[in-house]
Amino acid sequence: MRRHMFGIGVISFVVLILAALPAAAQTPAWDPKDFSGMWHADAQRDITTALLPGEEISFTPFGAEKYRNLDISKSPANTCMPSGVQRSIHGAFPFMISHSKDMVANIFEYQSTYRLIYTDGRPHPEDIYDYPLWFGHSIGKWEGNVLVVDTIGFEPRTWMDSEGLEHSDKLHLTEWFERTGPDSIKWTAQVEDTVFFTKPFKYSEVLTRQNTRLMPAYCMENERDSPHMLPTPGGLHDRKDRLKFPN
Repeated sequence: MRRHMFGIGVISFVVLILAALPAAAQTPAWDPKDFSGMWHADAQRDITTALLPGEEISFTPFGAEKYRNLDISKSPANTCMPSGVQRSIHGAFPFMISHSKDMVANIFEYQSTYRLIYTDGRPHPEDIYDYPLWFGHSIGKWEGNVLVVDTIGFEPRTWMDSEGLEHSDKLHLTEWFERTGPDSIKWTAQVEDTVFFTKPFKYSEVLTRQNTRLMPAYCMENERDSPHMLPTPGGLHDRKDRLKFPN
């Protein structure tokens, strides 16, 4: 009987201690739906190294021909063009995420460009393909704690990575932003473009919080390289084995 009463007393004491703890100590110190802050990817500038298991990049005949004849000197970055969504997220520069109830903003350090993700339920504009954008038109929705973003209407002159994966204006990009900790976001992207690729493919990056401030970088302020660019064959370097070409 004494032992039984002792056990009840211990349990009651623990309950009282937990009840007395501050609310912050009983809940996560971070909000899984709050992406605010500065972030930087693992800098996987080659998409093929970040493909999810079982995924492959399979070219159409047109896409294969474009890739085989790639000229690295024609990279949009060499002439200070905007990088587009993918290169801006997993590129060399950090970026800021800021959001309100109806919108999430990506503010990129490189070229001081920005991207707006509308989360107020609006659809894509009916005429979006008549007015393509460097970062496309993005709408987002929440699936639990994951922000799912749908983007179409891309300006086709951007590259998807630094190694020369191009796309058409029919690119359809789907992204999943998921907080995995106080200082990390899992970012997954699905690429669908029937002009360049025979089927969709997915890849993923880890975004890590940066303890820094936004410092705009304008390449046009000191750009001296473009007049000296020489044709540079690309597309058939060491990642050829990670790409699938048509027979």
